[in-house]
Amino acid sequence: MATSARVRGSGGLARVVQPLRRARDIVFFPARAVLPLYHPQRSGLVTLGRRFIGLAVIVFVSMVYGLLSAILPPSMLLGAAAPLAILALFVIWALPEADKAPTKLLLRCYVLFMILAIVWPNYLSLSVAGLPWISFRRLFGVLTTLLLLVCYSISPKFRRDMAVTLSASPWLARFMLGFLIIQIIASLISSQPSVSIGRLVNISLTVTPFFFATLWCLGSNTRTPEWWVRNMLGCVSVLMVIGFFEFRAEHVLWVGHIPSWLQINDPSVILHLTSQVRGTYRVMNVFGNPLVWGELVAMTIPFAIHLMVNSRSVSALALTILFDLAMVLSAYWSGARLSMVGMVVAHATYLLLWGLRRWIKERGGLVGISTTMMYPAFAVVLAVMIMVVPAVHNRVLGGGATQASNDGRHEQIRMGLPKLAMRPVFGYGPFQSAEVVGWRSQSGFLSIDSGFLSTAVDYGVLGFIAFYGTMVLGAGLLIRAGLTDPSQGYPLHLAVATTMVVLLNTRLVLSQTDNDQVFFMLVGLTFALLYRSKQARGA
Repeated sequence: MATSARVRGSGGLARVVQPLRRARDIVFFPARAVLPLYHPQRSGLVTLGRRFIGLAVIVFVSMVYGLLSAILPPSMLLGAAAPLAILALFVIWALPEADKAPTKLLLRCYVLFMILAIVWPNYLSLSVAGLPWISFRRLFGVLTTLLLLVCYSISPKFRRDMAVTLSASPWLARFMLGFLIIQIIASLISSQPSVSIGRLVNISLTVTPFFFATLWCLGSNTRTPEWWVRNMLGCVSVLMVIGFFEFRAEHVLWVGHIPSWLQINDPSVILHLTSQVRGTYRVMNVFGNPLVWGELVAMTIPFAIHLMVNSRSVSALALTILFDLAMVLSAYWSGARLSMVGMVVAHATYLLLWGLRRWIKERGGLVGISTTMMYPAFAVVLAVMIMVVPAVHNRVLGGGATQASNDGRHEQIRMGLPKLAMRPVFGYGPFQSAEVVGWRSQSGFLSIDSGFLSTAVDYGVLGFIAFYGTMVLGAGLLIRAGLTDPSQGYPLHLAVATTMVVLLNTRLVLSQTDNDQVFFMLVGLTFALLYRSKQARGA
């Protein structure tokens, strides 16, 4: 029994001593000479020293970044975070290729990102003491962007699907990608590079991902364009219900009910929550400005008309007509002239495309050719009614109360053109136009109204051509593909083309970019529709 106890004791000691011996051998392992073709084996002390130095550098850099985050103002944190972002991009680029990419998670993030961008008020952000505002749109934009980059890096199929969809229209791809490149150049050579680069990062995380995510989602047959339209109309329907109750209450519904962790003490947020009245209350919805809400309604009306003309039963036709009338009423409640004009443009443009499509599909029918031939007369009668009949004129173009806005837009153009001539190629950088032009309203706020002018001043003539050239060329390609589409009914191409025409009309008098994410999704939808039409012609 004693012998057995000594053995157990020596075995326990051996279990303690052996790891120490192995550690000693690793640390004090001498360097070995090897042939010149091989790397020399370093000693254990050298290896341990290198690892200790690497750990010390990481700890020191972490302490410096923590100190910078504590003492630097939020506007300067972007420069401190740039090396980390570049390192993250290198890590994503170096990821090995894999058969499966996180596309299902990307799709879920895209849907949630879309809902947040349209339905959630962007000025309601997480407010934590000592930290910058955390916008939900920016938060999910970062996640969606990272997933896009990871999928693109590791999946050959993902890259191939996006490339094939873009190849459906090379010229449209040149215009769209060219605008994204011009945004970067304009930010780097801006008159205020630090401010412009920060705004470019915000655009790249909250607007640009919508184009690439929609391009992949609809072009790779992951989802159909009709699926996107249903989601879009669902989001707008929720906003229409909110607008109805807001119009009755005559104030933003969540005023006085915002929790403390979503409250931001900033004059711009207070302005967004302040009621606007021009004769009657103007619905602002989740945007803080009735003009943006009015533009979104006008952009969505063509999809309601698309559902109407493709209805297959009387009940479906009645429901879609009621939905269209509800959208017209929402446009009127916004009190925005651009919304009413956009509503008229949407119906008039789709009526022309409807007549042309019916004329092409039904060669012997009289409805299509009659509508097309009589369309100029319809347009003249409508224009005369808008200009002559006071009730129609005031509801569409506004009355004397809007004259100050008209005079302000003319003055902005007069002041802005000389500034554009000073930097005509790439402009002054993102969102610099209001400060560069320098026009102030009667209340003293810097303002710029025309989207054409603001785009030209921000991104120069090249950016202006690329941005609005995407709208014009996209609408033209969609009209050609939609009129010659071999399927029955009225294809979605016509509705998207009409939306592009409406957007061109509204940007004449609106420079705010709150609906740019919808435009970028529409461009992705345009590529998907053109790609599917190309496939149908090939089949």
